[in-house]
Amino acid sequence: MKIDLKQLEVTYKTYGFEVKHEEENIASFLFKKSRYFGVDIVPLVSDEETKGRAEKIKLRYSALGYASYVKCFKDIRDVERELFKSFFSYDLTILRLKKKYNDFVNKQTKALLGNKYEYIESPFEVYEQFDNNNNNLGLLEKIKGIISTRSPQLLIIEAAAGYGKTCAAYEILNTLTDNKSELVSPLFTELSKNRGAKIFRYILLDEIDLEFPTLNSELVIHEIKNGRIPLIIDGFDELLEKVNISDSDVSKSFDEIETMLDTIGNLLEKNAKIILTTRKTAIFSGLEFDKWLAKWNTKFNVTRLTLKEPRIKDWVGTTRFNQIKDRNIPIQYIANPVLLTYLKNISREDFLSQIISPDLLVKQYFDRMLEREKERQNLIITKEKQYEIFKNVAKLLLEFDITVESKEFFKEIIKDQNSKLLEYTRTLYSGAEKPTLENLVDTLATHALLDRKGRDESQIGFINDFVLGILIGEIICESPVEKIEKDYSYYMLDLACTAYKVQNKRNKQSLWEKVNSVTHKLQPISIFNYDIILREELERDYYELSVYDTTFFNIPFLKHSISNSVFLNCYFKACIFDPIVFNGVSFVDCTFDACKVENSIYLDSTKEISSIKSKLKECEILEHYDYHSKQDNHLFDEVEEVIIKELWSISSTKSQHILKLLHKLNTINRKLVMQSLNQLEYQGYIQIRGSQINFNINKIQEIRDELQL
Repeated sequence: MKIDLKQLEVTYKTYGFEVKHEEENIASFLFKKSRYFGVDIVPLVSDEETKGRAEKIKLRYSALGYASYVKCFKDIRDVERELFKSFFSYDLTILRLKKKYNDFVNKQTKALLGNKYEYIESPFEVYEQFDNNNNNLGLLEKIKGIISTRSPQLLIIEAAAGYGKTCAAYEILNTLTDNKSELVSPLFTELSKNRGAKIFRYILLDEIDLEFPTLNSELVIHEIKNGRIPLIIDGFDELLEKVNISDSDVSKSFDEIETMLDTIGNLLEKNAKIILTTRKTAIFSGLEFDKWLAKWNTKFNVTRLTLKEPRIKDWVGTTRFNQIKDRNIPIQYIANPVLLTYLKNISREDFLSQIISPDLLVKQYFDRMLEREKERQNLIITKEKQYEIFKNVAKLLLEFDITVESKEFFKEIIKDQNSKLLEYTRTLYSGAEKPTLENLVDTLATHALLDRKGRDESQIGFINDFVLGILIGEIICESPVEKIEKDYSYYMLDLACTAYKVQNKRNKQSLWEKVNSVTHKLQPISIFNYDIILREELERDYYELSVYDTTFFNIPFLKHSISNSVFLNCYFKACIFDPIVFNGVSFVDCTFDACKVENSIYLDSTKEISSIKSKLKECEILEHYDYHSKQDNHLFDEVEEVIIKELWSISSTKSQHILKLLHKLNTINRKLVMQSLNQLEYQGYIQIRGSQINFNINKIQEIRDELQL
């Protein structure tokens, strides 16, 4: 088989080679951009006579001082693979990435008090443009399926702070480097909230230059688009500090990140794969993101994976899970990956004694970590004083609004914020064991509560968002309202509130009182979430909320009203509802588990509440409607016809956000619209996944014929 000369020339030119035509069916490609010149002599056909002539050309170039090679390829794909492996030092890069993953595992093992790290997949929800019916797969299998498709893919992995985003990113890295069937060399970058530049495009170019210092960035981008360099960007939310702070208009907030998303959109061509992990925000599930996506006109596919609350049994095992159930432990006090890992790895005796007081688990976790450091590093510092040192460090990070810094700067923070305490600590040592101040600071900089970060591990931050969030929450509780309002960012407030999910009620109340004093800085959805997390009940009336992917444990919806709002893909566990507090509220793709209704038999029996595609577990709180039968042998009634035509006017193939549809049909009773959507979904004409509605492609022709579209 003869290799196409034009394709061959284009491929070699991409890598910076000069083309020289030697003889019939032979092409030479000269590389003169390094210290040593090289040449590839490529026979276009595989007969022995052509190969013999190629060898003579090789000798001629070798005599001129070139590193000369005769390269016999099967096809153009073989050419691309060979050049990629050579220029990108493929084998060495894979070894380095493997070491990066193993170093991460070792750090996690250290944080687990020496117990071996084991990745545990979280439950997750999938939202994608095109449903591939693989919804029973585990998280990593699902991701592998998306990455293996021959098309540009943007994969967004969302989770609350401290709920496994970085662990998932490293497992994806490990999966890609284990894949022997595909020649890929991932580019893994961890974004940090520090004092450096925040322009995403330049951050990305810097990462490319650091990863491939000898290569032209245009060549790297070329291979990113070809899919040979999947991008894994961990911590995309670190650059979103302006989003959702004080602006009630989400469209204005979205403007702040649209340029960052455009940088990503411009890379998503051919077979590019870009994976973002991000703290859970409304950015990627709202209408503004849908508008951004629409402007790219299906140039690439988007899949959003939301990591849910951890399943306790998956983490602690069946025996310990049953012991938790038998003691009626409120799961909201332990449903955090850090605490569950701690509970999994302590002895049976410690587990049984500590689970009696779940509201003290956070303190017990810190005590165990700090006590172990005294032994591991020979620290003559009490647990309380260690905690004070790192709380002082967190205080400065909070004021600077950063989470990581350079190693030297971080050591200066430790020293400056704790000078008297460190000098006192030195006096506790005797004789030759007495460390210098610098030695003591060096020891504390390698503490188990801290972690080295960045490409060359030249930066330091706290071991996880949970630890930092607990410290920040305590500092906020001690701070005057004026300082919170002036100096503390939404990002830090959110970090603290998320970590405080597993705090006891007294501590939650203290943080809520501080956060409640600055609600004018926050969007309504943030206020709602903080009320639910910290007060575990409604604290005011709420209007026009869009609540996505939220888990509610033991929440009473009894006092304050919720109006003109929608709950999308939410999970309600042991909640109590009074239908009278809901006005114009819809539940879409939600799950109700062991829930109850007061003052009514059903939650959705009034005209003010509608539910679509919702599921029931151990309760019967939703009414089963008898839909009116169609007349005159028509497939659709009047409202269903309006819905279909509205969806069709956008596209018969693209998905549409359900909120956009509800806004457009605001002249029709919302409950009637929701009932009609439910019926259309039940009959298989549309598919509803979270906030997105799609036509069933197998029903397109039937719809077209019925409505003459």
